[in-house]
Amino acid sequence: MTPVLDEAQRYLAWLGAQGPLTTVHPWIALTAADLAQRIRWRPLAPERGAGRLLWMCEEMAAPAHTTTLVPAIWRAARRRDISSPDWPGTTPPDACRLTSTAYRNLLANRTTGTRITLDTRHVRVLAPNGSTVIAWNGTAVTRHIGTGTPLDIPCPLPGPDDLSAGRTGAAVFTRADRTAVGWTAA
Repeated sequence: MTPVLDEAQRYLAWLGAQGPLTTVHPWIALTAADLAQRIRWRPLAPERGAGRLLWMCEEMAAPAHTTTLVPAIWRAARRRDISSPDWPGTTPPDACRLTSTAYRNLLANRTTGTRITLDTRHVRVLAPNGSTVIAWNGTAVTRHIGTGTPLDIPCPLPGPDDLSAGRTGAAVFTRADRTAVGWTAA
């Protein structure tokens, strides 16, 4: 099964990267990105939704040391009950191999601080400047750019034959991170 899982990880990572482009429905991108990370780091037994923390651990490890540093950073975070990359401090963990400037840039690429309030007719979003904000209603999606200030976005109108109409949600994608509300939040 290892070759199948390795191939699946690459394909799922590709699907996850499609999220900001809206070439696939946001739930596909969100789920695929999480699964890709969890498959890659399956020996760590990451739970559902751990992909964001695994992404952050990878980013803090130098490429030459990824296989040893990611498990160490992961275990240290989990021992401290950290389950996502949304920690408030700006001091890098001990095992981090990034310069202080690179670490601050990594922190800026998170969706930390994003606020999404979902209503049946609109979404209110506070997202990082330059992030991609996607609202959906069934299969209908709209794409917007985060400004760092609150945005009021109307939910798109679904087509008359859309069987998933009424299932609304919103997602925010930065260069490498993502978050969502609605039925995909779980």
